[in-house]
Amino acid sequence: MAEKIKGEDTVRALYKGDDKNVFTVIRPGGLTEEPGRGVAALELNQGDTKSGRISRADVAALCVESTFYPQYTGDTTFECYDTDTGKPLQSVGISNIMKAKTEESKTFVTGRECRGDSWEKMFSGLEKDA
Repeated sequence: MAEKIKGEDTVRALYKGDDKNVFTVIRPGGLTEEPGRGVAALELNQGDTKSGRISRADVAALCVESTFYPQYTGDTTFECYDTDTGKPLQSVGISNIMKAKTEESKTFVTGRECRGDSWEKMFSGLEKDA
């Protein structure tokens, strides 16, 4: 994990003060081989406090779609996962292994959740990195 953070920090430093180019760091939760569920089934979050599971197909779609909305996704870092699997980061490892969907995913709220029935609506809730 420390090496991942160092890599992300390096990317942020490279783009700092660059008004012509932007970065987007996408942090998927536990990857699955399940079919994609689409934008309405996903949740984005910021602050490294919540995660869950997400299909590889949805991560790929998220990566592509984020390039169409640089006004929202540029210079941002965010986590992504299926809404119904989102849990506090500390409990995610065990729940990913068990593939459990629990009530905790509905009750744990960070206040930075981004959801939507379109990519633009979902991305519009993101905050730029400091």
